[in-house]
Order: sequence, then C-alpha cells, then structure tokens
Amino acid sequence: LVAAALAAVTVTVVLHRGGAPEQPRVADAGGRVSVRVPASWDRELRDSGWDPQVLGLGPGHEPGLVVADDLARWPELTAPVDGVFVGVSAHGDVTARVKALAHSACHYSSSRDFRGADWHGLVRAWSGCPDGGSITESALVPAGGATEPQVYVQLRQRGDGDATDGVLRSLRVR
Repeated sequence: LVAAALAAVTVTVVLHRGGAPEQPRVADAGGRVSVRVPASWDRELRDSGWDPQVLGLGPGHEPGLVVADDLARWPELTAPVDGVFVGVSAHGDVTARVKALAHSACHYSSSRDFRGADWHGLVRAWSGCPDGGSITESALVPAGGATEPQVYVQLRQRGDGDATDGVLRSLRVR
C-alpha cells in the first residue's frame, strides 16, 4: 500500500514539475541541430542531414533530422504520421520557398509570424489533410537579426493539439 501511494506521488510530481509530460530532445548525428518533441513522436529518428535542393534551394549536404512515430510513412503526405523535420540551409531563401509550398489535399488554414527568444520567421498551416491531421511549414532565422542560419521546419500532426510553437521555441542550431 505504501509503495502504491509512493508511486502515485512520484507520477504526480513528474507530471506537474514542468506542467506537462517530459518532451525528449533529439539531435542530428553531428549535434548541430536539436529540438524537443512530444514523447509520442520520439519513436524513430533519421539524423543524417538533408539536401536543401529538395526544397528548391542550393544543393549540398546540410545538418538536419526527421523524428516521427513512423519514418517509413513520413514521405507520404497523406499518411497518418506525427513528427517533425528540421533542416538548416546556408543558401537560398527559405522563406520564399515556404511561401511557395502548397498542399492541395489539405485546407490552407493560416500564415503568421513566429517570434521566439531564439528564432523569428514565418509559419504557414494546413488542416483537414487526408490523414485527419495538419501540416505546418516554417522558415526561421535567428532572432538577433542575422540572416543565417536559415532553418526549414515541417511538422505533421494528427488530432486537435498543436505542438508547433513549443517545437520551434526548443530549436537549437550550433
């Protein structure tokens, strides 16, 4: 009985200490990019970087990662997947590329500015996607006024919650 009561108190303390369940921090293989994600997304990680040319930017290998509950289905924008992709780009205009993105199978919801302590930028959102979820595309630059590094972030989420601002606020690039 004492052990059960202690376990209940321990769980309560863990959940209330930060106001929410712990969010794991994931990083790319080189340790250049890291981000906190909801615990249910932290199942699979591809941490080997990316080629910004896939977004229409200059070619090359840059730091990046994707973490999701199902990486095999991540490339299918109609698949029910929760996760985030983060890619750094030293060339091109990430904001212009994000403005040009369209997800025709989803309903365009909004465009807004993001202002965090470390990052500022554009956030565009689509809802009503075939998987019942949403897609958020973001283009970020350092909050201090520098133009680099630029960061591209794509979040895919099912359900009613929106983890976008929490993920963007947690972003670290070295």
